[in-house]
Amino acid sequence: MYLNILKRDLKRKKTMNVILLIFVMLSAMFMASSVNNIIAVTNGLDFFYEKAGMSDFFVIEMATEDTGLQKAVEKLDSVSDCQKEPMISGSGDDIKIEGNQKVTVGTSPLYMSVDDAQLNYFDQNNNIITEVEKGKIYISGSFAANNNLEIGDKITLVIGDTQKEFEYTGKAKDALLGSNFLGNPRFIMNYEDFKCLYNDEMAKERSGYIYYIDTTDIPEVKATIGEFNGVTLNETAATMKNTYLLDMIVAALLLVVCVFLIIVSFVVLKHTIGFTIAEEFREIGVMKAIGMKNSSIRTLYLIKYFAITVVGSALGFVLSVPFSDMMLKSVSESMYLESENNIFVGLLCSLLVVGLTLIFCWSSTSKIKKLTPIDAVRNGTTGERFRKKSLMHLSKSKLSSGIFLAANDIVSAPKKYSVITTVFAILIMLVMVLANTANTLKSENTLTLIGCIPSDAYILSEPKSTEEVEEILAENNMPGSVREEKAYSLGAIIGDEKTTLSFQHSADTNAADYVYGNGVAPEDENEVSLSYLISEEFGVGIGDEITLIVDGEEKICMVTALHQTMNSMGKVNRLHQDFDVSSFDSISSLGYQIDFDEALTKEELNERIEKLKDIFGEEDVKNSAEMARDTLGAAETMETIKNLTLVIVLFIVILVAVLMERSFISSEKAEIAFMKAMGFSNKSIIWHHTLRFGIVALVASIIAAALCLPATHLAIDPIFRMMGAIAGVSYEIVPLEIFLIYPAILVAVTIISAFFTSIYTNTIKSSDASNIE
Repeated sequence: MYLNILKRDLKRKKTMNVILLIFVMLSAMFMASSVNNIIAVTNGLDFFYEKAGMSDFFVIEMATEDTGLQKAVEKLDSVSDCQKEPMISGSGDDIKIEGNQKVTVGTSPLYMSVDDAQLNYFDQNNNIITEVEKGKIYISGSFAANNNLEIGDKITLVIGDTQKEFEYTGKAKDALLGSNFLGNPRFIMNYEDFKCLYNDEMAKERSGYIYYIDTTDIPEVKATIGEFNGVTLNETAATMKNTYLLDMIVAALLLVVCVFLIIVSFVVLKHTIGFTIAEEFREIGVMKAIGMKNSSIRTLYLIKYFAITVVGSALGFVLSVPFSDMMLKSVSESMYLESENNIFVGLLCSLLVVGLTLIFCWSSTSKIKKLTPIDAVRNGTTGERFRKKSLMHLSKSKLSSGIFLAANDIVSAPKKYSVITTVFAILIMLVMVLANTANTLKSENTLTLIGCIPSDAYILSEPKSTEEVEEILAENNMPGSVREEKAYSLGAIIGDEKTTLSFQHSADTNAADYVYGNGVAPEDENEVSLSYLISEEFGVGIGDEITLIVDGEEKICMVTALHQTMNSMGKVNRLHQDFDVSSFDSISSLGYQIDFDEALTKEELNERIEKLKDIFGEEDVKNSAEMARDTLGAAETMETIKNLTLVIVLFIVILVAVLMERSFISSEKAEIAFMKAMGFSNKSIIWHHTLRFGIVALVASIIAAALCLPATHLAIDPIFRMMGAIAGVSYEIVPLEIFLIYPAILVAVTIISAFFTSIYTNTIKSSDASNIE
């Protein structure tokens, strides 16, 4: 009996059942793929580190000769092993691709020989790279993608008087420096090719070592390393894992989309069940009249939704496999993943969707208890009403009939239309949150998060000096001041603990011009500002003193301020501009910041930037927004996620609009027929039905726009905190995008969907007014 009833019901309501099937399918697909991706990335990272032979601690030292760092570390009782890789630190000016001088690099490429490798580097087939043919080269990181490099393309490296051509062999998977978050691609080559470059005098000046240290006492190792001035990086394996955070964020955001989708699915399902029960009052009343219990009737509905849920979850599970592979593609190109798609996880997620849906369905059918056999006689109502049906009155309204009817329907049934409003608001707010995040990552305001002051232009060319750049500007009738933001690694003593800290410094920028979270800016060379993470790690705060090692002597400095930064995962501090750094080698530079002497309009500034590009090269000149985008490196990824989410959201909006409008037409069949009998044309009825959804979409857009900023803080602040922005971020809201473009898209798609669905009212005749069926 149940099977026959199920078949008849599925055939009778094809459109609504198909839409519910799609919702369940999408929920299962997104949950299975996103959970699978998070597991693959988090567990895969540990697997990757194990296969690569990663150590506990890593040090990069710039030194033209052996400084004795390895021997000093090996003397420590806590150190079981210390290996080093010789390397050459390069720049974008070294590299030519098919004869083109300017390439997109990031910060500094590292050139090394495969024979000196102390880690296992993998090719795209996850095979260890044990040898490289002479004249060929592997490159890690995002260098190949950023420069549209294909296997077989020619790359020329020019260092000093030495020039060497290579054939690109493929992308290498580098556990230490291979994440897309970092800008240090490794160029892995044959030993003879490396020696050819290394023998050049300029290469020797840029040479150094990467140390891999196995230890049980990291603070002790840090204290020893603090005695060496050439150290540019010293981090633990746990910290380096955070550089893969961007890959995990993609999976996490997809999981957020999945949660939103499941919430929407349940809301739509609740409405559909409620509508079905209200529509089938006669059938339910008759079943109760013949003696069927509430549980039996509820089970009947449960079987129907069980069938839809099982089919939808099965389809979602099947589709999750290719979808998960697509989302993991960029991750698997950089990481050696043990299992890129876990079938068991996908199956478990699909079963979870089935279970949650059935539980929700059972709870939603509780209204059946309230229906009685007498409802079948009374058309599902008691005929009694104890409140006004609407606050609106036609006699007092100046609205046209179509607008009045649409508005009156919404006001008369606020519970029914609030469901649609809530769904639309949640969906479009999700897109707005991602848009705010993407806009923030490419806003010049985020330059403060990397310890940089917004300027008119930025030049990344090297090597030059600020004086030389100022001379070039003056010669081209563009006078301006130039400053350079550099980072240094200094030995430090905090309490009884010796360590190495990274500091930013610019001799041409007043320390008071930077942004601080607490305290006051350093006022002389004996004062410093610490990042929140360093302050928390060592238990020091404003008013405390730390000791810096300068030329072998101890220099006591007071902490006067705390700040947040996203450099080195939130662990870069700041020196006063008068602090003498002449005895230290810088470990990195943010390039040259230019502030023109004249006040320029936006058009004039753009013209000067184009002129600078002609002088210094297209890729080496940036405006503030481009500098923020390229330095943080996540804006394009966030844009991709936002666009993907927008497509999914609009698809769901179409499904919801079609489902709801079809349910309204079915429940309002008698009213529509009565309107036609009174003389309303098909056109006016379609306009009336379409306008209802337009009003709902507009209200939903207003609500979403009002709540999108707090929602952005709630969803995205934890991600920024993981990257070092402890005190939170001031998000960039683009009014045109948030208050016009996305609301307009939502309203337009909703109106179009409702319009084409409401054409179905043409099939209803005026004679149907007397038929309650």
